[in-house]
Amino acid sequence: MSPTVSEIHQEKIDQLLEIIRLEDITGRGGKLDGEEFLLWAGQKYLQCVSDPPSLEDLQDCVTDGADDQGLDLFHIDEEDEENKNIHLIQAKFRSRSNTIERKEIDSLLDLPNKLMDGASLRTISNERIKEFAKQFRHKVDEGFEIRVVYLTTERPTPQIKSRIDRWNSDKLPLGQYDHVHHRVEIVDVESFLSTSHVFSTNTKLKLERYYDSPGTSGVLSYLVGTIAASELVRVFEKHRFAMFRLNPRGPLGATKVNKDIKHTLENDLERTRFHFLNNGLTAVCESFSINSDTNQVNIRELQIVNGCQTTWNIYDHHRGDGSLEGAFVNIKLIEAPPADKLAVDISQASNSQSQMKDWDFLFNEEKQKRLQEQFERLDAPLFYELKRGEQRFIQQSRLRKTTIKDVAQATWAFIGYPGEAKDRLREIPRLYRTQGSAYNKVFFDGITARHLSFPLDIHNRVKTEWKRRTDTASSGRQIDDRRLYIVWLIGKLVIRAAEIERYRDIDNDVLRTISSHMDEWFDDAYDLANDAIDDTIELNDSKHESGRASLRQLFRSSEYYNDFLTNLERVSRRSFDELKAQMLGTP
Repeated sequence: MSPTVSEIHQEKIDQLLEIIRLEDITGRGGKLDGEEFLLWAGQKYLQCVSDPPSLEDLQDCVTDGADDQGLDLFHIDEEDEENKNIHLIQAKFRSRSNTIERKEIDSLLDLPNKLMDGASLRTISNERIKEFAKQFRHKVDEGFEIRVVYLTTERPTPQIKSRIDRWNSDKLPLGQYDHVHHRVEIVDVESFLSTSHVFSTNTKLKLERYYDSPGTSGVLSYLVGTIAASELVRVFEKHRFAMFRLNPRGPLGATKVNKDIKHTLENDLERTRFHFLNNGLTAVCESFSINSDTNQVNIRELQIVNGCQTTWNIYDHHRGDGSLEGAFVNIKLIEAPPADKLAVDISQASNSQSQMKDWDFLFNEEKQKRLQEQFERLDAPLFYELKRGEQRFIQQSRLRKTTIKDVAQATWAFIGYPGEAKDRLREIPRLYRTQGSAYNKVFFDGITARHLSFPLDIHNRVKTEWKRRTDTASSGRQIDDRRLYIVWLIGKLVIRAAEIERYRDIDNDVLRTISSHMDEWFDDAYDLANDAIDDTIELNDSKHESGRASLRQLFRSSEYYNDFLTNLERVSRRSFDELKAQMLGTP
């Protein structure tokens, strides 16, 4: 008989508790209680921030106790000038399988309001909370983003996940401010056991030969060495893909390079020359030390930033009973903490000469990681792939897949940039750090997976409908040109029906309603958009030759956007009220 959801959850809890016991971060002999879980889980979660706290730092920020207002731990992250966050953390430890209660989440989400209420706080006995509340109000004034975090061994239900999504998408008024940037996140057993959260990758490697350079003032410690391929397999089997959190790609399958790697391993002679033929591994770590008597290097928080294909193919060859005798791998190990910007720079630099795509470097963006989790919680869940090869090899998900590129193109067209979505799509990943960039227009503050899945759904339906209605053999390049323009014009109809100025202002519940009625209104909206495009082309063709645009110009330049919009307004004038009623599900 198949195990129940509760039994599967209990197995994962037991696995996690064993890990916490083994790490024993407080030195209490692996004693497991709420305090140990709070410190362990808090330290793991906060290893991702710009200035990760030590255990002592965390203990100084514990507020758990009488009148704690539901706040167990706080952390202020202000090292990164561009991303200042204040973390409000609550932890719930249970050793037996249980689900999260609604009242626990409601209390958690009310935390920002409680901390802003100075009058009420003056009556409580918890001096640590009073002191922190003053800091909290100052940080809100300074524009810090509020991160509310629930660390738990409990299991979130679909209703709880839906409640979290709504809170993330709704405005948060605090004090004198109409809206404060905010995000809540549940970090559960599943999250801690997955590769999406920082997990210890402390390890040991046996070096065959090496050269090391101890760090001096302003100079990093590093070593260049050679390890047996079997050593690499041993470490991968222990840590799996947790070693590749800073690597922009997952395994890519049967590419030419990967086929060459496997061919080399399969040949007895070529296998002994593997380290001459392969570029090897580039890795970063928090620190390392070498035992010169045994040639063993002890590594704290190993991250392989270049070499995922090499590692995976060696492992894949080994698990298929292939021999690794005589095979060695070169490794360059640099002492640069994985949470440090330098580690990210090394990752990007070491991959820049390989077949990388601009989109590959978005994988480590906090916004993208949050969206990936949300896509899996949609009514029709999708796997939002951040690294090439991630779905098949790392997560092994059976969900239907989409990518950042596909989502970005559909959304950029939908919000008003169809020509740019066709010709200038690479601007999104290339300029993603630039203020006011296309990336920030598409992935705007407060965006949710629902905001992105809706344009993607429109885009996919437009492609299907166009192919169904059109002789694609005779339609030439218009199939690509029209596709994004139809998506854009349908987007204009949706925005108009929702009575908003910009798509980013749409209420999540309204969007959910419009999406749920799509089968009822899509065909009519498609026809209106297509008619507007036909009329625009016809009017353009009727112009004098000196004022006529080529089809390429018409579908590429924003200069003609108003012509399309004018014609959309005209063709939809009589039927728009009915279309709006269909979208909103009103009589």
